[in-house]
Amino acid sequence: MRPRIGITSWLRDDSDRLERWAAVRETYVGAIRTAGGLPMILPIADDDSGVITDCLAAVDGLVFTGGGDVAPAYYGQSPDERCHEPDRQRDLFEINLARAALARRTAVLGICRGLQVLNVAAGGTLYQDIGCRPGTSLLHAARGEDRRKLIHAVRVLPGTRLHAIMGVAESLVTSTHHQFVKDLAPGFRVTAESVEDGIVEGLEQPDRPFLVAVQWHPERMYQDHPEHLALFQALIASAEQTRG
Repeated sequence: MRPRIGITSWLRDDSDRLERWAAVRETYVGAIRTAGGLPMILPIADDDSGVITDCLAAVDGLVFTGGGDVAPAYYGQSPDERCHEPDRQRDLFEINLARAALARRTAVLGICRGLQVLNVAAGGTLYQDIGCRPGTSLLHAARGEDRRKLIHAVRVLPGTRLHAIMGVAESLVTSTHHQFVKDLAPGFRVTAESVEDGIVEGLEQPDRPFLVAVQWHPERMYQDHPEHLALFQALIASAEQTRG
């Protein structure tokens, strides 16, 4: 069997708001399939339901997907007016899932919000908005119609697992975030930075089998850029090596 890769979902209102959807963009599913994994969409559930334990038992690796802001309460801050309204149900589920995955040493890839969730779950903090850090560019959030457009460059730091995976020192990326890492979680290290303004664009935990996270969206780039498909391939290779 292909390595089973759990993909975190989010809740989406139907147009008439009579129903909600557990949603995942097809780009995540396509990236996992192309890289050789079996995508499995994970539901959002209360942390006391046992679903987190069951989810981790059912998968060999995880992708923490992009999405909305993480509630500042999880990293000891009051909301800034520029912070968007969080989805507290998703926050609670994903932070508990991340902590459980860290304890279990599950192979994990974090993308955009997923990087932020992993950093917060492990004890780090975030800037609530690009404007909270002086000198930071506003070019980190592509417009909706430009979400596949490469909008800025990142520097991949030598000697990191990310550099070994991607095989490049610099890459153009697409991104859609306005929050980013402030204080790095203990045991994490920075693996990539924005060329223009030096914000954290990647992190990893070196002493784990596989914990890699990027602030950009490789699932929107994997079809045309092999160095970004390589992130999913590395996750799946690690998941296959470590599964029971």
